[in-house]
Amino acid sequence: MQVIQAAVTNRLVFETSPKQLFVYKRVTARCTHLTLPPLELRMTAVTRSTAPTRTASATPSSGGVGSALDSIGFTRAQFWVLMLILAGEFFDTLEQNSIGAMATNIKASLAIGDVQLSTINTATVLGGLVGRFLAGWLADKYGRRFSLGLNLLVYTLGGLLSAVSFNFDMLLVSRFIVGIGVGGEFMIGIAMLSEMVATKYRGGLIATINVGAGGIGNFISYGLFLLLLGPLAAPLGGDDHVWRWTFVILAIPALFVVLYRRKLPETPRWLLSKGRVDEANRSLAVLASNTLTPPADAAPPVRLTPADLPPVALHSSPAAVFHKLVLRRTIAIGVASWMAFGVQVTLNFLMPTLLVERGYTVSQSLLYTMIMNIGSLLGCTAAALLANRVGRRPLIAVAGILGCLTALAFAAFGNDTAAILVLGALFQFFTMLTNTTLAAWTAEVYPTAIRASGASIVNGIGNIAGAVMPFAAIALYGSWAFAGVFGLAAVMYAVLVVASRFAPETRGRSLEDVNENALSTTTA
Repeated sequence: MQVIQAAVTNRLVFETSPKQLFVYKRVTARCTHLTLPPLELRMTAVTRSTAPTRTASATPSSGGVGSALDSIGFTRAQFWVLMLILAGEFFDTLEQNSIGAMATNIKASLAIGDVQLSTINTATVLGGLVGRFLAGWLADKYGRRFSLGLNLLVYTLGGLLSAVSFNFDMLLVSRFIVGIGVGGEFMIGIAMLSEMVATKYRGGLIATINVGAGGIGNFISYGLFLLLLGPLAAPLGGDDHVWRWTFVILAIPALFVVLYRRKLPETPRWLLSKGRVDEANRSLAVLASNTLTPPADAAPPVRLTPADLPPVALHSSPAAVFHKLVLRRTIAIGVASWMAFGVQVTLNFLMPTLLVERGYTVSQSLLYTMIMNIGSLLGCTAAALLANRVGRRPLIAVAGILGCLTALAFAAFGNDTAAILVLGALFQFFTMLTNTTLAAWTAEVYPTAIRASGASIVNGIGNIAGAVMPFAAIALYGSWAFAGVFGLAAVMYAVLVVASRFAPETRGRSLEDVNENALSTTTA
């Protein structure tokens, strides 16, 4: 065991291994007459910090930040946190669907083909990948509030740049910028909310974000695009300009959300993970109130102390996401994300175009896609209602199996309008039930210090699938029509079900119980 630092605060830092830690504990247990300094242990990407010994009289009344949040229930302040996070997610959903909906107009206006259009989608997805990784690192290092505000601002600026794009190259760059903003928004919002609410409400509230974004957002987006491409097309300048005004219409309201988000508090869990106990107590006081701006002297329901610091703290580094302590979780959720989000992005992007190429008009394709997205809304709602009643693993398994069977049915029988609408809506139901549950699960399986990075990286794996799978789907559609596209979706869902069996169950457990406390036992 090598001493690598000695602080004036009587704190020793050692380069060590779990075996050496066990030996150290046995020695200190026998030498009760010695007074030894606090110990900080560095194990590559992981730091284990021993908190001060808790005696019965010194144990804080809070029982930890999880118990403190559980004692709050669900307040008006937490409701407004949810609404401000959801608002950004809602506009992100509209933005993600806009290219697919406006595809015909963009191709005609810029004189590009399907391959170039898919390249634009890929640029957006790759931008999302960069945005996820960057936003996760920023959120773990500088706070959830900082990262969330920056994400939406970048997205808004990229959307306005898209509106004035005069050629393919400029639109490609602008959509990459949009992707950076959109990429970080979703998982940072979910990670932030998961750290600010009681255990018994966590799953349902996280799923509610997708009800508003993925469910209502997907449904309203195609209704909005149908309106813009229909009666509002002429007033907005016709087919050559309506897609530009669409990007402006989506960007302007998002700017107001950016301004209002300045009122959001930082999460008490992140503040506590950084040792900022007083600020964590202030955050608890805000969350326990009926407003995001309570009086300065507002007190938390219970007061956190240094004894509530996490027993295990991982360095805020993307490398820690692949440390052996959490590697199994990363692989399991990463594979599941590739399958689930790869299917979702591919079908949301291609569905309007596929319907047009089957002989439907642009207006019909948007109307039918909107009708099918009723299934998305119901799927998100079902996930929110079931999140606190059914475990993540069984819910993912059932939804994945039924999604697989529905995709096979679509491949075999999706030949007429009625079958397309019914099977499409049913497939969207299981897609959003799966993806909403998976998104909530992703934010629950990493310790606070790397929660944003972990969730963003794993979700980014799904983002890569969104960049790659549309090309595979287009190739299969050329040979096998709908059967090829939905046959691919069925195979991906089958793999998803298997992968989900290897991640820990989180329903009804505090984030500390799933992560820091469990990892503390593993490293001891």
